Amino acid sequence: MLVTGVDENGLGPQLGPLVATSLTLETPRYARSVLCERGLRLGLTDSKEAGGFGRMGFTESVALALLRRAPDGHPRSADRLLDRVFPGVQPRLRSCCPDASTAEQCWGVDLALPAFGGDPAFGASLLDRLVGRSRLRVVDVQSRIACAGVLNAKSVAGQNKLAVDLDLFEDLIHGVRRRHGVPLLVVCGMIGGIRDYASRFGRFDSASVRTLTSRRGQRRYAVESVGEIRFEVDADVRHLPVALASIVGKYVREVCMRRIGEFYRRGDPGLRLASGYHDPITTRFIQATELPRRRLGIAQACFRRRG
Repeated sequence: MLVTGVDENGLGPQLGPLVATSLTLETPRYARSVLCERGLRLGLTDSKEAGGFGRMGFTESVALALLRRAPDGHPRSADRLLDRVFPGVQPRLRSCCPDASTAEQCWGVDLALPAFGGDPAFGASLLDRLVGRSRLRVVDVQSRIACAGVLNAKSVAGQNKLAVDLDLFEDLIHGVRRRHGVPLLVVCGMIGGIRDYASRFGRFDSASVRTLTSRRGQRRYAVESVGEIRFEVDADVRHLPVALASIVGKYVREVCMRRIGEFYRRGDPGLRLASGYHDPITTRFIQATELPRRRLGIAQACFRRRG
C-alpha cells in the first residue's frame, strides 16, 4: 500500500515562503506505531525537533538522502533542488515577480549543496537502517511553494494563508494520485484552526467527499478516486511519512531563506542570516536591508508578508 504524509513549513514567519511537502512510502501494511518508533530511534521525527537549533546539518543530510533516488543522485544546487521537488517551479514563481530586480532577491544566488554542513552519505545510512530488512520504500517526494509575494497577493484577494496552505496540500495529493494511480492513505498535519475540511476543499468535488468517524484531534474523509485523507494534530510526531515530509519541507524553506540572505550579503558581507520568523535576528535583518531594498527597487510585497 501507499501512505502519503503531507505537512507544511513556514506558515507563520515574517519572511520567506510557505512550503508544503508530501512524501509517499510504499509498505506491505501501515504499522504506524512501529514505523514511528523506528524513525524516532534514528532522530527522524518532526522537523522542529530533527532540525532544531544547530541541527540543520542533520536535516540536510536526511533531506538530500531522501531525494537521492533519482539517477543523477542528490541535487547539488538550490535550483536543482527546487526543480526536483517542484518541477517547473522557477518559471512558475518568476512569472509572479513584478520586475527583474525583485526576482533577483529569490533567484539571483544559486547555492551549492550541501549548504549547511550536511552529508548525504550519512543520511543514506540512516535511511538504510530505517528500512532494514523490511519492504519499506520511499517512492515519491514533492513540494509546493507559495512565496511572500504570492501569499500577499492572495491575502489582498481575500484568501488567507490557511486557505493557501490547504490548496497546496490538495495539489500535492492530486499529484501523487496522478503519478501512482492507486488508492492512497493520506495523513496531513492539521492546518491552523481548521477543523471542517469537507466544506473547504477546492480541488475535490464535494459530492465525492464523505466524512468518516474520527477520534479527538483528527478529521477523516473518504475521497472518491483518491482514498482516505486524514488531518491530525501532531501528525509529524505520530506518523513517519509526515515527519519525513516535514524534514524535506524545512530544508526546502531554509534553502530559500539562505538564498535571500546571501543575496543581501553580496552588498553587506557582515549581515547576519535570518530565519524569517518573529525573532530579534530577523527584525535586525529587516532593518539592515531596508536601504538596500529601496536602492535595488525590491518590491515590499515580495519581501515581508502582510500581517
